[in-house]
Amino acid sequence: MTAANAPTFGRVDPVVLAHRHPDDFTARFLAYLPENRHVFEAFEREAFRVVAKGFEHYSARTIIEVLRHNSALAERGGPWKLNDWHTPYLARLFALAHPEHAGLFEFRVTKAMRQKREAA
Repeated sequence: MTAANAPTFGRVDPVVLAHRHPDDFTARFLAYLPENRHVFEAFEREAFRVVAKGFEHYSARTIIEVLRHNSALAERGGPWKLNDWHTPYLARLFALAHPEHAGLFEFRVTKAMRQKREAA
């Protein structure tokens, strides 16, 4: 991994960044993130490992499955080690934090976001 694609831990506060873009996230994710920064940081590390291997496109769900398999990472406040519901928002947050890798994940409108927009 080169300095150009190294993680920027400490320079980008993921909670502040997510709250600056509330239309990209559910209220549930925004409430979840402050107590689970470690989940985003682990996701970010794995995404950078993928980038370092030369992938231009990858699956955020695969990263979550790798984290489930390889770690004892536990979410605070939930019964699951890693909740699938947050996967698309972790990928969106990664793209916001690292715009140079915004194309790594493909984004679709989630059911929760579709409902949020319809309610507005």
